[in-house]
Amino acid sequence: MARKRGRKKGEIERGNKKEKTAALKRLKSPHHLAPALIALIAFLIRVIPYRLKYPIGYDPYFHLAYLQYVTEHGWVNYFPYALGPWGFLINHFHPKGLWGAPYTVYILGKWAGLSVYGAFKLTPPIFGTLTVLALYYTIKRIHSKEAALLSALILALTFGHIFRSMSNYYRGDNYALFWYSLVLLFFSFALFEKNLRRKATFYALGGLAGGLSSAFWSAYYIVLVLPLFVALGISAYYFLRGKDLMDGLLMALSTGIAAVVASLLGRVFGFGMFWVENWQGEKLLKLTGISPGPLQDAYLGLHLLIILPATVLMIALLWVLKSKIPEKARKIGTAGTLTVTVLVFTGLLWRYGNTLEILSAGLSAFGGAATAEMSRPGWWDIKTAYHVLLLFLLLYPLSLRKPKLCDAFALGSALPLLLLPLYWTRFLFLGSFGLALLGGIGGAEFLKLTKNDARPFGILAVAVLLLIGGYHSVKATYEVKPIVDEHWETALKYLEGSSNENDIVLTWWDHGHWVTYFAHRAAVAQGTPSELVSTFYLGKTTKEDLLELGVDYVTVSLDTMLKWGSLKATAGQGNGYVLILLPFGEAYGDTVIFRNGNYQVAVRKNEKTWDVLVNAGGAQFIPNETWIEDKNGVYIANVTGKKAGNAYLYVNFNYGYAVLMDGETFRTPFARLMFTNNYPKDYTLVYTDGGMVKIFRLLHPNVALVREEGILKFENATGNTLRVYGYTDSGKMVFQRAYNVSGMNEFKIPPEVKGVVIRYTYLRDNVILDRGVFRRSDGWD
Repeated sequence: MARKRGRKKGEIERGNKKEKTAALKRLKSPHHLAPALIALIAFLIRVIPYRLKYPIGYDPYFHLAYLQYVTEHGWVNYFPYALGPWGFLINHFHPKGLWGAPYTVYILGKWAGLSVYGAFKLTPPIFGTLTVLALYYTIKRIHSKEAALLSALILALTFGHIFRSMSNYYRGDNYALFWYSLVLLFFSFALFEKNLRRKATFYALGGLAGGLSSAFWSAYYIVLVLPLFVALGISAYYFLRGKDLMDGLLMALSTGIAAVVASLLGRVFGFGMFWVENWQGEKLLKLTGISPGPLQDAYLGLHLLIILPATVLMIALLWVLKSKIPEKARKIGTAGTLTVTVLVFTGLLWRYGNTLEILSAGLSAFGGAATAEMSRPGWWDIKTAYHVLLLFLLLYPLSLRKPKLCDAFALGSALPLLLLPLYWTRFLFLGSFGLALLGGIGGAEFLKLTKNDARPFGILAVAVLLLIGGYHSVKATYEVKPIVDEHWETALKYLEGSSNENDIVLTWWDHGHWVTYFAHRAAVAQGTPSELVSTFYLGKTTKEDLLELGVDYVTVSLDTMLKWGSLKATAGQGNGYVLILLPFGEAYGDTVIFRNGNYQVAVRKNEKTWDVLVNAGGAQFIPNETWIEDKNGVYIANVTGKKAGNAYLYVNFNYGYAVLMDGETFRTPFARLMFTNNYPKDYTLVYTDGGMVKIFRLLHPNVALVREEGILKFENATGNTLRVYGYTDSGKMVFQRAYNVSGMNEFKIPPEVKGVVIRYTYLRDNVILDRGVFRRSDGWD
């Protein structure tokens, strides 16, 4: 008995030793190290912009500003330092998870000295890298380790994905794609699971992942729609094979779970853009006539009552017909249906991209002309996003020699993502996932064809494509630069120090988030184009229009000039208002040349006069007026010679550029403020850096907050009524009253005024003189 037990013990020990040896071999296997290595590559590329001093673009400045505010005041909903004079209700913007993710990273890392800004910069690479890993394990499950390796590498190296998942560029669609990648990962596990209970569990987890996306981005609805294409693809494949369509049905039903979860989370984190209390939701509700009821979201109601049942009905019909239609007819019908579906979907996006109201309600407000990312991409955009990695997509048809279940899954997942960029440039980010998904499978199939002596050639070809594409992406990522610079930071910090906390700023809408972040002031427009701002710059508004918005300061800048076409389009001006920016060309002795295409300007200073000559496509003339800005300030030049009647020139020697314009443009408030010292008397210059950014104060009966004393001071006091509104941090109005302030120069806020946030309107009879909003008890450090 003892020897028997000994032998059993020895066998057990030998078995354990074999298991340990096998585990070590698995650990040393390249396929087990590959995910970690790819994740490291993806993360390191995406943190390259971490070194930059400023965030990239515009929107990240608002997100960072609110995140910093949250660390001081908690998760308040009413944010008074944006969208003046009303303030900003966060639950009408994005769900709080958009800021909750970097806040969590900050909480976890602050013990190691991680700052709020540092956490903000780290969060996008974290989620971008997790998306790459999710793709790896999805493709490994549905196809092979080789395809998984290539797919993950393609996504890790594609600039189209890097750009919106890198440090210093914080965008919500990064979260949407991450959660969708988890949905596909759970689907891939469920698809090949034989046990029905476990299969249903995986699909339920996919629905949960889809629902969780609702806490992070207001346009998360795409994560509910895309799985339906996968469900239809899988159902079509099983119909073709005459098999059970249970998987397609469960995939579709999982989006119902996602919709319910999204509705529940909306009560905690905030709803998306189609919330019934948002104008987008009201518009969609009006278009469809479908009430969401307790779901509180117009799209969620539409999804559960129309879109999901229609998809389930299609799958159910396929299920019923699969046993009644001959195999040949099923093949023809399936191919024809898929072809028609793709053509119709593509045609709708291409032809009705700007008017597809149900899909783009709330997004179409941005317009194509005003924002580059919401216009259709050109070849340059596609080349920048994908470069040679796009060639992997051409290899995917190799997998269709013998279509398999994985192809139905891959095409259902990837084709919608690849078609979406036909709609907007920003969707090149989503398209990168589709490219990587199909490209990895195509690359693996290509390597299968290169056997024996041809294998080194195949590996070399794939490696070269990855290296060239990776080099392009690393270079493009390294060369990304913020739009904001020290000029804007200095100007807006000066504004913060010289203005009142409750003052309102009129600036080009792109710059509104910069005003919130650097100056801690509320801008009239930010995040979306503003017709009022554009028409003000063109001189088509009145001072009364500005007073109704409480405007106290106005900015003009070189960056606004660079957007002159968008400015005109936003103001509804297709023609006229000519403005041509000419950068410095070269200098010949005392003569300085500025060039832009067929336009050239030559400027030379004599002792007391200037020689100026414009060459416009061969026509030469002297401008009617020439304004110079140099270290001595702005002044009109004494130019000799016969002048042209409708041409005006501004030359900036501080920063080396010139601006040629017609009389219509020269007479606009923008031109008078930016290019001359002959601007309306209602404005006084408070800051200039000599040609990049200028800030003017609008002279009017102003209300200034003196926080320490709880007093509102009236400057140029001519009003007789002050309306005071009190709000909680949640945005609920708890106080409203009008006070008679005739002959008063200041007003002490009485104890009866309730609310954490105060809004006010200063009037003379029924004429609005000023408006504003501020946090009552404490400001923003």
